[in-house]
Amino acid sequence: MNVNRVRQQASQYLEYDIIRQYTELPSLPDYQIQLMLSFLHTADGNDKRSELYSLVTSLVQVGLDAHDQVVTKDGGGDLRQIRAKQLKVLAGDYLSGRYYELLSFAEDIEAVRALSEAISEVNLTKMNMYMRKQQRDLSGQQYLELLLSIRTRLFLAFEKDVAPGRRSLWRQLLERGTMCEIMQREHGKLSEIDADYDGWAVWELLHALEPQERASCIASLDRPEELRGWVEKLRLKQKLETMLEQQAEELARLAEGVRSEPLYAGAIAPMLERTRQLTARQYTYD
Repeated sequence: MNVNRVRQQASQYLEYDIIRQYTELPSLPDYQIQLMLSFLHTADGNDKRSELYSLVTSLVQVGLDAHDQVVTKDGGGDLRQIRAKQLKVLAGDYLSGRYYELLSFAEDIEAVRALSEAISEVNLTKMNMYMRKQQRDLSGQQYLELLLSIRTRLFLAFEKDVAPGRRSLWRQLLERGTMCEIMQREHGKLSEIDADYDGWAVWELLHALEPQERASCIASLDRPEELRGWVEKLRLKQKLETMLEQQAEELARLAEGVRSEPLYAGAIAPMLERTRQLTARQYTYD
């Protein structure tokens, strides 16, 4: 397992001067990379194959994430902002397509098919989320579950390459760790709510409020100060921290089975520590 080699290989696709000058790409999915390398490595001992699968899946994930970062609500902005948006779309397209080139070069057509199907399913899930947002037919929990599907489906494309006896643990660690990441990001967004915010708190509010209050809340969605007031009134930050703590506790319990492996120190322990820092609580997974 060589995490640094995957990062170095990815850097040749991610670190272009023109991108650095005008915009910033999403970070590599480090937790998922280390999980793939750890579990795929144990399937047949083929380091090169596990590194290739980790690389191409990560590049696709960054490409899809780059598209998600492009704000479409407001088409304005100065020339630099417009160029940054255009570059992010182009970079997303470029990265999303590298998997085909790299896997075809390795003559791994089965992997091309598996990842293509996963990309299609991710895009369908994103369309479903978009439609449900437009119809305001979405709860906070459903929002998180859709994000979890979006952020794990690519990696699950290679689940069959995990040793059968470890597949259940692999999937559970992938889902719990990724949900921790999602909740950590949503927690961060609560500190910087603006007019473009449509994260977990919006859907948790609209689902929890009575019809009269719900109508008032909807009118506040484009007014950050009022929306922050609703978030504070329902103590949503504290609720999210409790949910995050529960996810971290479950992740820690599952991780007991890999505590002696490099995966624990390299990916799981840092994830648990970030949760500790966000919630400022002491947990039983010390």
